[in-house]
Amino acid sequence: MALSAKQGEHRAEAVRVPEPTQTLELVRARAAVQMSARRLVERRSIARGLLLLAVVVLGLSVARAGLGRVFVPGWWRQW
Repeated sequence: MALSAKQGEHRAEAVRVPEPTQTLELVRARAAVQMSARRLVERRSIARGLLLLAVVVLGLSVARAGLGRVFVPGWWRQW
C-alpha cells in the first residue's frame, strides 16, 4: 500500500494484469481459427441466400410476364 499526500491515508496499488499463460495463448489461437472458419461459412451462406433470392425474383418476373413475352419466337437467332 502506498501513502498519499495526506498523512495516514492508505490507497491500494493499481491492478496489475498477469502475464498470459501458454494455455491462454493456445485457447486464443484456437478461438481465432474457429471464428475465421465461422465467418467463411457465414459468407457462403449469405451468398447462397442472395443467389436463391435472385433466382426466385427472376422466376416470378418471368412467370408474371409470361413465357411468350419473355422468350419471343426467334430470340436466339440473328436475322
